[in-house]
Formats: sequence, C-alpha cells, structure tokens
Amino acid sequence: MKLLALEFSTETASLALLEAGVVVASLPVDAGHRRSQGVFDAVEVLLKGAGWVLADVGAFAVGRGPGSYTGLRVSLTAANGWALPANKPVWTVSSGAALAAEIFAEKPEISRAVVWGDARRGTIWAGLFERHARQVEEWKLLPAEARGMEWPAAHWVEAGRAPKAEWVGRLFFAGGPSEELQPIYLHPAVIAAPRFDAEGKPLA
Repeated sequence: MKLLALEFSTETASLALLEAGVVVASLPVDAGHRRSQGVFDAVEVLLKGAGWVLADVGAFAVGRGPGSYTGLRVSLTAANGWALPANKPVWTVSSGAALAAEIFAEKPEISRAVVWGDARRGTIWAGLFERHARQVEEWKLLPAEARGMEWPAAHWVEAGRAPKAEWVGRLFFAGGPSEELQPIYLHPAVIAAPRFDAEGKPLA
C-alpha cells in the first residue's frame, strides 16, 4: 500500500510518502505552507518528486497532536478531503507517539521516554512512553519549570525535537488501531488558567 503521512503539530511540519513501510520521500513544510492551500501545494510537490499522483495513495496517516490546533485541523481536514471521494482510510496517532518511536530507535538503551512541548502561558504538555511507542500515562499539563521533575527516571526528549511525518507513517505500517479523528489539544482555556500544587501537579 502507498501511504501519505502528515505531521503538522509543530512549527516544524512535514509530509512523507511510504510504500510497504519504506519511506519513499519526505518534505519539510515551512510556516507559509501550513494553511489550507499551502498543504495542497506542498503535497503536489512531494508527489511529483516521487513520481506519484494522489490517486496512487491508498491511505492517509495523520499525527493528531498535542500541538498547534491550526496545523492539526488543517492536516486532518486535508486528509479527510482526499480520502472521502474514494472512501480511503484515514488513520491517526498521537504526534507524541511518533516522536517517541524515533527517540527509541535512536536510543536503544532507554526504556521510557517523556515527550513534551510548549502549551503556552508558562506551561508544557508531557506524556510518558515505553518502547514500541506505547503511552503509559495520560497527557499532563505542567508548569514549564517542572520539566524533568515529573517521571524523573525516564529520558526527557531534548528541547527542539519535533515529530516527523515519516514516523507517523511507520507507526501506521506497524499496525494498531487508529485513534480518534480529532486533534489532541491541551492548550488551557483563557478563562480557566491551570493551577498547580506544590509538586507541580495540576489542580482540578
């Protein structure tokens, strides 16, 4: 099967084409192409470079965050728009799982990794993963200064790392059920800023 993977959860967005689990081509997507028409233009460039056309693609895999709501909404909407006419599948996975899979491939010595990102207003989101990109605890919102304190025995992913579309695609071919066709959006509401206790844990 030929697959188009999209990962737009961060400013470092990307696209990838995979066939039978092998990466055929990938393309970073700059900020100017992260909105609706820009996504279509970038995909056209990627397909042309690989000698494919959109009709060749049999399925779509999308990273669903956490991260930029605009980027996630655009990528999910685009994938659904391409898939609908021919009833092709759209498969989603958390973008954190995609980054965790890459980190575990790079670092065979670690057994647990914490994927995290900026949630704004002085907070971060974070999730704990085990090998095979299996998430073992729900996403948490933490104060930025608490980075590294939660799950201290796990490897915290280095600042600046972003998930890649090719790893979203690899997880598709690794099997497993699709997640919801909705973004994971952990940004706190403006009217309800998060509060934390002395240990940095969110208060209800």
